[in-house]
Amino acid sequence: MTTVRDGGASGTPTRRGKSARIAAGTTAGAASLVLALLLTATPERLGLSAVPELFERVRAEDRASDAFIFVWALIAIPVAGLLHTPLALARRARIGAGWALIASYWLYVVLMAAVAWQVRDFFPAPDAPGKEGGLFGGAILMVIGTPVFVVGSGGVFREVREVRSDNDSPLSTQIRDQLTAVTVLCCTFLGAVTGLISGLNFSFPHDGYPAMFLPGGLLWGALAGAALGMRAGALITNSADSRRRMTDDARSFARTAAAILACCLCVSQLGWLLPVWAVALVGLPAPFVLFVVAGRYERLGRWVQFRQIEVQKEAMY
Repeated sequence: MTTVRDGGASGTPTRRGKSARIAAGTTAGAASLVLALLLTATPERLGLSAVPELFERVRAEDRASDAFIFVWALIAIPVAGLLHTPLALARRARIGAGWALIASYWLYVVLMAAVAWQVRDFFPAPDAPGKEGGLFGGAILMVIGTPVFVVGSGGVFREVREVRSDNDSPLSTQIRDQLTAVTVLCCTFLGAVTGLISGLNFSFPHDGYPAMFLPGGLLWGALAGAALGMRAGALITNSADSRRRMTDDARSFARTAAAILACCLCVSQLGWLLPVWAVALVGLPAPFVLFVVAGRYERLGRWVQFRQIEVQKEAMY
């Protein structure tokens, strides 16, 4: 449902430049992985306490693998920035603006780490009864993957191109476009994770949770997150046309999310009468049937509309 829209061929990097940026991003990821392993497995080699208090708490909660993802991301973002800086200088990209974006994305990952620690009890620990496999780690990767990708691709170092807004400078417009795209994607992933968490922990009735989990929870959560991201993006962008389009999209996504949530709640009530497998059998196609019915009935179609979540390819990397 989420697509990357090509913003045009203007300013497209050369094949050699692309290869250099891919190599820098790959090297940053590998080097950060080694540093993260040293920091979490043998911190004394880096001059730290053998068992820092924070690490001890994480291990006590059996969240070492989940915490490792955040440690890796927090190291990978500045390392990728350092490796991409010489390439940015060579193509005369804006270094100061790039590092300002890197700092903002790094702080975003820190914020998500704090949030993940607060909601960890929603996810069973790896050795707990009824564990859900790698759901928590997968959710973490979804939520922080976009800013890590943008920095790792060197997309934070922008080159000044054509002016797209009469009320803003070219560089400021490009930065706004990137922040808008990252905001939309991050909010969409956050919404998807929220929908999955809500569905997994649904208990009214408990046997009705499959109807609220997949694909229902994923769909309504992602669309609700997209609505929030589009609304926030409309405040960031400086283009009147983009602001109008994103506001309309936000309203459409919000209405569709509400309709899917209502559909899932109704189907989940079958859990009072039917076993879990029967609820899952009915709940699996229910959101898709809703889209089909909405295409035939105009009144329902005002609430349920299929739209792709689009971001500009040019703004991301």
